[in-house]
Amino acid sequence: MSAANEKSFYLTTPIYYVNDAPHIGHAYTTVAGDVLTRWHRQRGESVWFLTGTDEHGQKVMRTAEQNKTSPQEWVDRLVEDAWKPVWRSLNIANDDFIRTTEPRHTERVQKFLQNLKDKGFIYSGKYQGPYCVGCEEFKLPGDLLEVNGEKLCPIHSKPIELVDENNWFFKLSAFVEPLLAHYKANPDACQPESARNEVISFLEGGVSDLSISRSTFDWGIPVPWD
Repeated sequence: MSAANEKSFYLTTPIYYVNDAPHIGHAYTTVAGDVLTRWHRQRGESVWFLTGTDEHGQKVMRTAEQNKTSPQEWVDRLVEDAWKPVWRSLNIANDDFIRTTEPRHTERVQKFLQNLKDKGFIYSGKYQGPYCVGCEEFKLPGDLLEVNGEKLCPIHSKPIELVDENNWFFKLSAFVEPLLAHYKANPDACQPESARNEVISFLEGGVSDLSISRSTFDWGIPVPWD
């Protein structure tokens, strides 16, 4: 197949959260990506296969504190002693392994955020509401379980924390109508159909702006303008 006619594919696993060693679910997902990568390569098609680790967040910080070490030392140890050796033992054919604590990742995230802010899509605001440390996610009150008068995360069934802090927000709501118009005009842009219908249903259900920063702890990528 000539280079001009060669099909190219970008394939990525989730960028795995790294507060502990990998388990069978991580291996299953990565092997599935590896199989698909090898299938494309056997067909003479170009593939860039990425995997890696998400190493920031409050859960990682607290786990490191419990193990009496710094967050950076904790994730370095896990990645080098647990994550990378597992992928080598499974003979995973990834082209790159990205770590969110690497300078190349930090620099590009900051450049991306600055570009969004310069275009008016990021603004300062106050967040008050429930937060699940396990999910690393703000929750809507209607999403929570209530057991014996206590509000619980519906995924972990653990108590949520009430957060009150000044954050930076991304204007996700500004993209609802353009995205709906795009999917209507280009139905093949999101496949399979079941996934496209799920995305459309999510957008039509009402989308709130997204808090993209935290001000009560500092284990994350610094906001470049703040």
